[in-house]
Amino acid sequence: MKRASKEMERDNVVRKRPSSVVVGITKSISACKRCRTKKIKCDHEFPSCRKCARANKPCVSLDPATGRDVPRSYVIFLEDRLTAMMNRLRERGEDPEKVQGNIPMTSEDNPCNIELYEERLRNDHQVPYDNLLAGYLINKGTSMQKGVGVADKDTTQNENSLEQSNNTRSAELDESNKSLTTLGSMKNNASNSYLGDSSGIPFAKLVFTAVNFRPDFIDEESDDEIRQREAKYIDYANAETTSVFEPLWLPPKEIAERIISRYFVDSNSQLPVLHREYFLKRYFEPIYGDWDTSISLASDHTKINTDFKIPRGCTYISGEEPWYEVWKRRHDQDESGINLPVKYQIPYFFLNIVLAIGESTQVLRSDTVRVVSFKRRAVQFSKALYSSTNRLEALAGTILVAIYSLMRPNVPGVWYTMGSALRLTVDLGLHAEKLNRNYDPFTREIRRRLFWCVYSLDRQICAYFGRPFGIPEENITAKYPSMLDDALITTSNDNIVDYSKVNSSMASPKVIALAMFKVRRIQASIVQVLYAPNGEVPRKFADLESWKSQMHSSLDTWFRKEVPKTYKKMNSKFNTEFFNLNYWYTKSMLYGLSPKILSLDDYAFNVVYDSTRGTIDVFYKLCHNGKINYTWVAVHNLFMAGMTYLYTIYYSDKGIIDGQQVTENYVSKLLHVLKNMIGTCEAAKSCYKICKVLSAAMLKLRFDENGAQSTTTPQYPQVIAAVSSNASPVDSLEGTLEMPKIKHDSFEVPLGQFFDELEKVTMQSDPESTRSRMSNNNSPQLPNALHADIDGDENAHRNKMAFDKDAQRVLDMVSQVTTDSIWNEFFGKIGINDLSSHDDGGEDLEPNNFL
Repeated sequence: MKRASKEMERDNVVRKRPSSVVVGITKSISACKRCRTKKIKCDHEFPSCRKCARANKPCVSLDPATGRDVPRSYVIFLEDRLTAMMNRLRERGEDPEKVQGNIPMTSEDNPCNIELYEERLRNDHQVPYDNLLAGYLINKGTSMQKGVGVADKDTTQNENSLEQSNNTRSAELDESNKSLTTLGSMKNNASNSYLGDSSGIPFAKLVFTAVNFRPDFIDEESDDEIRQREAKYIDYANAETTSVFEPLWLPPKEIAERIISRYFVDSNSQLPVLHREYFLKRYFEPIYGDWDTSISLASDHTKINTDFKIPRGCTYISGEEPWYEVWKRRHDQDESGINLPVKYQIPYFFLNIVLAIGESTQVLRSDTVRVVSFKRRAVQFSKALYSSTNRLEALAGTILVAIYSLMRPNVPGVWYTMGSALRLTVDLGLHAEKLNRNYDPFTREIRRRLFWCVYSLDRQICAYFGRPFGIPEENITAKYPSMLDDALITTSNDNIVDYSKVNSSMASPKVIALAMFKVRRIQASIVQVLYAPNGEVPRKFADLESWKSQMHSSLDTWFRKEVPKTYKKMNSKFNTEFFNLNYWYTKSMLYGLSPKILSLDDYAFNVVYDSTRGTIDVFYKLCHNGKINYTWVAVHNLFMAGMTYLYTIYYSDKGIIDGQQVTENYVSKLLHVLKNMIGTCEAAKSCYKICKVLSAAMLKLRFDENGAQSTTTPQYPQVIAAVSSNASPVDSLEGTLEMPKIKHDSFEVPLGQFFDELEKVTMQSDPESTRSRMSNNNSPQLPNALHADIDGDENAHRNKMAFDKDAQRVLDMVSQVTTDSIWNEFFGKIGINDLSSHDDGGEDLEPNNFL
């Protein structure tokens, strides 16, 4: 009976879906595109549903990852397409059965040519392009890399082969760039994006209330200063798309030299992407002519090497009139249709992206429209960059675009741009030191410095935003680049085998880069242990506290010994406040709340209190001097430091001991910088408003009208400090970072409404405590959660568990506080429409985005 029933069921399937039985497909996974668009039920017939067949429309599916059209069955599609191509070959007199690749299909076919998958001709840096073996990827990346110092091939056959191969790779890089741009400009739901746990430490209920607080009678839009600052951001968004744009415009030479000098001092000193003399010979001189040697390029106490020779195989334009003079003459004569010769396109890219970064190093002073114009002029020649036979050059250009994206909002965002740079870095094998022996000393040095630039950027971004690292630490064997000044790193000194082994007493900005690389490694270790879900304490340490003590010692040693203290040693006037900023930030990471540490002891509270104040001091000093060089990243880091500072004020007695005036002064500095950042990025306004509301509430909760300690001090379960209580040898830094008091920002916010909203949050989350509070306390301003007392060991244990649970909510919630603004710029979605749709500064976020 059962057999007959199964046979009848099978017969019904055959009658209902004959095509599906033939091809072995029973049902499509999802509705086809047309049915989904029309919101009608799809019958999932194959190869076409009946509704598409009746309408005589193509029946295709949608790729959920890209949103593009895809066949209902990719295998059937390939077989059908192959049949069509074979028929087309027959129509043209070709026998498709005789067309054969390298992989045999039958025993009658030619055998596989194994040599195509073996390493050969390494000395000529030439291997087949269609290498398919995964194990050969590193060698492929090495052998295909011509390097800066590799000479051109002698034979016509090799030249044609290399040209064809390079054109193919260029097309791939260009297509990849287009895809990244498209992906980066997609509208994404920020709350669905992954933000890791190392972003900051505010506390759940107060932050939740502050973020969602909408006072009835405060209209921040009436603030003329804020409105004027917001207009700058609209100008920035307009500059990205305006048609009023001169694609070949260049600033006068003296202005260009001043901006480039700023780039080498403030940016290239930290991330030495460009070799100074190579940049001048390869990119600057073809456009502007000789550099004015009286202008320093991180060369205050040394001379620029004017005898530097471009490596063999690299295009060098000499003996011609600088392009700027040609362009200016034609432009002044109002000639139309001026085209940039191909030989100037790569120099034009590098020159303009350097100008964009150099101009962005002072975001509070720079001309927004001019910055965007520099970047747009560079990007329009990115195809020429990817066509370069030197893939190190393509990587350097990609890194520079990533640096710009980290400094200012950009499409594509820094996350996608860095992804491209990381993959190209691995493809070239820059992380593997054993591959560097195949190159000349100059090329080896360039490979090392490019790798560590990518490493530093990757660690910086991932440490800030809690994302996994692009290249695991255990896979890295590359040595640090040489400490020599670029004037001594040449292409003609045959007596030097490895520049990293040569020492010199000459001052060099490389000490800045090396110090930054080393602190990134410390930060990476902290992220891996405290913030990675499966992070573990290294085996050589007995427990977490001994590891923290060692990391603290390493950080202090770094600051004492690795950080240069004088301009003479740095060979430039690099702003040393950036070292202080990294020092304080790393301390906050090490001792603040994290997934591994949900309770702070007294010592940790003291360290976090000092480090967050140090961070606020540094940002205020940078703002005061107009030296802030990041926009959305600076806002994000300052916001998290400010929230963590308020957290320590709320849960410890440090603020009470220092007094209300000191607390108000630091809050004023915090609000002053955030307010000045409005207009540079979309995140600034919402972060400013949240900090303003929350800080006003905190001052009310912790200090009474006369500045005395509030009687409603919140209790926090303390644990015994396991770390040495000895003060850090560089804690004295705090005194050097103090700034004069500034005029306090207004703390006049409707706190009555705020505490009413806080009441609602508390009632929804803790009804029992709410009933108890309302029976014992008639004041609606101070929630019962703030009055908890620890009574006995059992209550202390229960209280600690409650705080641990709340701390975990804090870590989960804070990741979404700046979601709709920060992540738009992290991924690269900016524009006027996005700005106008968030004119409330991000306060319209739904509660589900946070909990």
